[in-house]
Amino acid sequence: MRWAKGRHETYLCFVVKRRDGPDSLSFDFGHLRNRAGLHVELLFLSHLGALCPGLWGCGPGGVQLCYSVTWFCSWSPCLDCSRRLAQFLSQTPNLKLRIFVSRLYFCDAEDSAEREGLRILKRAGVQLSVMSYKGRGGLVSLQSED
Repeated sequence: MRWAKGRHETYLCFVVKRRDGPDSLSFDFGHLRNRAGLHVELLFLSHLGALCPGLWGCGPGGVQLCYSVTWFCSWSPCLDCSRRLAQFLSQTPNLKLRIFVSRLYFCDAEDSAEREGLRILKRAGVQLSVMSYKGRGGLVSLQSED
């Protein structure tokens, strides 16, 4: 959808889950919209410290906390955001990310840079899926082409 209305507006709904112990789970949720000059994926990362206390250190009792984050986005990440996310995830092994997108951003050609960005995310361990209309099958998982 190269000329889709709203291409420059990306919305991200998120769910952050943290296992507090063997029998308890805490979570937070919210939404973000991109701002001038800052893509929504990077905006989310700038808020991550508040959403995931103890992510880079230890939580109560000196235990490193593990987080699972799920995104529901109107567009898939661009190449630059994909690279930055993959780099961030390589430095944060206690954070798992799942991304569900409504539309693929500029992924028309097989060899597009944005498709390479999605491959980078897959190699970084991100679970990527494209949402479709309910009557057309639900979710389509993106498979690695490597």
